Amino acid sequence: MKEEINDNAAEEVEALVNDNIRREKSNLHKYIDEFFDMLTLYDDNKSQKSNTQYKHDYKGLLKATIDVFLEFESQYTANEVYENFLMIYQITPEDKSEVDEDSPKSLISEPNTLLNLVDLMKKYEEMTGDLINRQRDHFIHSVNVFVLGLAIYAKNENYRVIFIDYILENEFYKKYYKTPDMEFSHEEFLYRWGIASLFHDIGYPFEIIGKQIDKVIEDGINTISVNYDIDAHVDYRDFNEFNAIVKIPPYDYADSFRSRYDETKVLDLFKPTDIMAHKISRDFEFDKVQFKRLIKHLGGFIKYMNDKGFVDHGYFSAILVLNSYGKLIQQYAKKDKDFFFYPIVDSATAILLHNYYNKTLQSELFNLGKMDPSASPISYLLIFCDELQEWNRRPYGVLDKKRNHVNDFDVEIDDEKIIVRYILKNGSMGLGFEEMKDEFINKVLDVRKIFPAKLSILPKVELDNIQRDSLSEDIRTPDVLMRNIEKLAVEINEQYNQTSGADEKVTYAEKKARFDELNSDLKMSNIRQAKSIPKKLSLIGCEIAHKTEDEMADADDVDTKVQKIINEKYGEGLTADDIDEEIIEETSKIVRILKFNKKDIYDLAIYEHDEWWDEKLGKGWIYGKQKVLEEKISPCLKEWKYLRDKDRQYDIDAIKNIPRILDNLGLKIIRSRFKALTYKMNQFYEYGKLDSNSSGELEFKNLDNNIQFSNFKQANQLIDILKEKGYEFVSLEDPREAVVSFDYDEIEHFAKREHESWYKLKLNINEVSSKNFVEWDNLDRKVKHKNRETIRHLPEMCSDEYVGLKIVRSE
Repeated sequence: MKEEINDNAAEEVEALVNDNIRREKSNLHKYIDEFFDMLTLYDDNKSQKSNTQYKHDYKGLLKATIDVFLEFESQYTANEVYENFLMIYQITPEDKSEVDEDSPKSLISEPNTLLNLVDLMKKYEEMTGDLINRQRDHFIHSVNVFVLGLAIYAKNENYRVIFIDYILENEFYKKYYKTPDMEFSHEEFLYRWGIASLFHDIGYPFEIIGKQIDKVIEDGINTISVNYDIDAHVDYRDFNEFNAIVKIPPYDYADSFRSRYDETKVLDLFKPTDIMAHKISRDFEFDKVQFKRLIKHLGGFIKYMNDKGFVDHGYFSAILVLNSYGKLIQQYAKKDKDFFFYPIVDSATAILLHNYYNKTLQSELFNLGKMDPSASPISYLLIFCDELQEWNRRPYGVLDKKRNHVNDFDVEIDDEKIIVRYILKNGSMGLGFEEMKDEFINKVLDVRKIFPAKLSILPKVELDNIQRDSLSEDIRTPDVLMRNIEKLAVEINEQYNQTSGADEKVTYAEKKARFDELNSDLKMSNIRQAKSIPKKLSLIGCEIAHKTEDEMADADDVDTKVQKIINEKYGEGLTADDIDEEIIEETSKIVRILKFNKKDIYDLAIYEHDEWWDEKLGKGWIYGKQKVLEEKISPCLKEWKYLRDKDRQYDIDAIKNIPRILDNLGLKIIRSRFKALTYKMNQFYEYGKLDSNSSGELEFKNLDNNIQFSNFKQANQLIDILKEKGYEFVSLEDPREAVVSFDYDEIEHFAKREHESWYKLKLNINEVSSKNFVEWDNLDRKVKHKNRETIRHLPEMCSDEYVGLKIVRSE
């Protein structure tokens, strides 16, 4: 099949795995471009002015790293962002702003404790996901938070002015980054925001450990008896040893800072929680009572979390950042320790507050209101971006793997508003998701100080993907005998040969001989494809039927019929490939499909590729940029959207060949009886009566695509709904007596269950604005009546000549 084609193609970009995302040029790319256009890096400028031959461009390096990440979000590209940011801003034994002609020739071994902690977080998430209930990615997430913050800073002047004023108004810290003209440099934001956003979740392993204990109790001890009531937590007996910055002689790193603030004389400035308590009290203007309460609360937060039964990873993350930088500052920042107490402490405190503000400072303990961005701009932005960042977050926990997830997003940002569109490919995030997120953000933050016209959170559901996946899950495929599967497989192989160049007419015996010569792998691939034909037809509302005697006697094959119809309808000179529409033959009220329409071909080709992909992976094939049949390597093991057109064509041809394959075996494709029933149900619902002279197909196809999908789903679910009361649908040829009516209770039950089915479907595709999107008991009585009448007349619809079904009592 595909791997038989000897095609040493030019290098391709490797296919994305499910937890990665590739993005076309978006608004976010443009906003990042604007941020870097306004940015000047101090070290770059110093390098360019020097006489050394080793001039560098750290800004260009960081920009390139982020561009690659935005194009292809993966753990690899995320790690590059972490590494390059830290390498640019890592505190080292050498002074990076001083240009040394010899330094490029020597390698400096730089301590990367924060990067090691980030890597630890990633590994813990990957290895422990199945051991806890709720867990999502924080590694790629943090880089996305970082990038979103840069975009907001670039596009929203309100926030930019507030941040700049916050820096300039600090009378004690004037060594912020400056441009060559000695003006404020946006690099100050880049540095503080980078530390806060990239490292705000590095303490997550502490939270994972607590969740693991809960999962052990749930899965193990409680299986003995649910009466076990165990409140477990991690006991940090020597927490004060952790809540302490390593002291390095001469122990004077805090002296200058302490001299400026009288209240710090009672604080231990080697203790991260005391340092952050002071920072919070200054930013949020605490009085002495509040300040003392905060010092005590942060110092005893471990016990508080244990008593309340939760773990705040932001608390641990903030302490880890201060411990790491506190040591580095003492070791290497000989000239100025203020670099620690202002930028670093600002970023670390933001990390603490990204959870602590909402859970503690807004509780009855401190009763703070919405955060004003001017109080702590970095904290404000971290809460905002952390809450909004929902896209491409790989689920690790057992329960999180079962949820729908935001696959991608788009954003519009200006001085007045921010519009965030979450793109979902597989269902909705649940009823009220966007409202709850909007409510939370507006409860914690004063959003209108930055976006006066408000924040808008909008879901965008890709209905084509949902419809394709949903119909595939619900499809009811008829059983096919193995001898017929083999015949189909033989024809599939022959059609493939002819599509690939062969054009002679051969007997079935000759076709079978060719099939028998295939190696086992290709033979089974044809068998798999043959088994899938009934399922594929069901996906588009069709089924297989035997040709009538008259049809068997007709000398014209399906290709000839298609060409004749095209010539009559569109004029000579066109072929089947020129026509996007479906080609049908109507010799009776049962419609025969001779050629699929373009959309059905495309959808089924994607389905065929996905099945082929699963088959190959199941047989041990792997992805590679070039085909190596002996080693089971194929470049086509990737998502459909990343296939080249020439590779897609094999799947498209396989679908186009289905009518021809069946025709060669004396079979045909007709409308599914349930599809015909769907047309009739819509006809009755819209007009209140049935038209015996019309199938209802034309009117149905004028409906919006999502309504057609919804109606197909509802008709299909009626099979299960009727089973609840002992009924089933069968063909008219079935000898059992047809049911001609339901009693009142049955009608009420079926109508209610049908509405519940519709309600869940609309919830899943995020269409919740309809006035009928209510529970059955709250549904308008006129709508209830129409639902009941549709069920009442269901037996009549089934027996319609266009449908050919009946309802019987189950045996």
